[in-house]
Amino acid sequence: MKKALFILALACMAHFANAQKVPMSSNGYWVIESSKQTPKQSIIRFYNLNNELVYQETVNGKKLKINDNRTRIALNNALQVALDGKKHNEPILAMQLPR
Repeated sequence: MKKALFILALACMAHFANAQKVPMSSNGYWVIESSKQTPKQSIIRFYNLNNELVYQETVNGKKLKINDNRTRIALNNALQVALDGKKHNEPILAMQLPR
């Protein structure tokens, strides 16, 4: 009886569980290009919804952890800056990435 109640409670909890939402931009997307030979060098390209390259940046000295939520938020923020056209002489993304 206890086993049946436990399974029923577990099934109810699984039914109502939701994954956390990762904020995504509806204006464009970003792509990270890296290789196993040079893991601490990445090329990040930002595109608009028309698949046009808006901005490109090379990040040296950091291995980007794409699964880290802070990294994704920094990439989405840099995408918004690139899409808004607020490009400066300095790199957009390098200052925002977590260490």
